[in-house]
Amino acid sequence: MDPNLELYRSILHLESKARRQRIQHLPKEELIRVKTLVERDQWTQRLEEAVAGRDLVELALTNPSEIEKNPPLQKALLGRACYPDDKNKLVRRIAKGLRRNGESLINTVANFDGSAYPAITKDAWVLVYCDLFYIGGNNTMLHEVYISRLQEEELQTRSEQAREAARHDEMKLARRSAKWMIPALEQR
Repeated sequence: MDPNLELYRSILHLESKARRQRIQHLPKEELIRVKTLVERDQWTQRLEEAVAGRDLVELALTNPSEIEKNPPLQKALLGRACYPDDKNKLVRRIAKGLRRNGESLINTVANFDGSAYPAITKDAWVLVYCDLFYIGGNNTMLHEVYISRLQEEELQTRSEQAREAARHDEMKLARRSAKWMIPALEQR
């Protein structure tokens, strides 16, 4: 039982001024912690409601427009974090702070052959190839996901076909760029 978390949940229905008054005794760090937990739970609940027990692979293959117009379903199919801060922390960690969010990293990789070569770590290239697949904690699973995605692409599995249907054009370009660059970076 987390009393501060329960307190925060119990006052969510109040207006912001009343909410602030009820939690003003909490240290800032604790307030951020409980607010983040509640927000993460809300994002997860919205995702579960959006998925509603549907087979996302089948949905993407039979009705790709449904996935395209529904970002939570798209993120779930691609294996991304549903909570934006989790995805952004992952990108900052793997890109060594050189990129602040997934969209920035995707854009940089998609347009890497421009005038200035971007400073991007090999793991960041791999993360883009893996559709910004959410990996909590450390980066050890990233290589395993990368190998798995390469194999699935080569075999054209149903899962890979569904992910391809869910990717927007810039993501497709970024993945293609990453697929070319990763072997070159591995030879260094």
